[in-house]
Amino acid sequence: MPRIRGYNSYRNIQSGINIVPLLDVFLILLITLMISIPNTNQSIEVNLPDADISQSVFNENNSIVIIEILDIKQYRLLVNNIHMKLSAEEMIYEINNRIKSNPKTIFLIGATKLIPYDEVINILNLLHKCGVKSVGLMTHPI
Repeated sequence: MPRIRGYNSYRNIQSGINIVPLLDVFLILLITLMISIPNTNQSIEVNLPDADISQSVFNENNSIVIIEILDIKQYRLLVNNIHMKLSAEEMIYEINNRIKSNPKTIFLIGATKLIPYDEVINILNLLHKCGVKSVGLMTHPI
């Protein structure tokens, strides 16, 4: 029986994907992404509001009450240049009295950067429970 030339050559061919060139491509892509991603984060510009351009909230019809957070659960109320150190329960009573006397009372919250943010949230919740609709955050010291 005559042998067919090239028949054995088809038997030895293995079909499949050669992994080495595929890994080379993935490594090049990975290195390219690792180099380019940190550069894109630095190119983002954010326009934050400037506190120097803020408008004053004072109006002749409105009285201003400043709530200063001294420490955890320690507050000071500043009304008409009168300082009052109050607890949370006393603050609720005083805030309700101020709202009843003048519904357009403006409440401002002031705190140092050392005060935990949780205390500011507690005061915001307390003002919300008392029915205060608008609250401002102070950007400059008293």
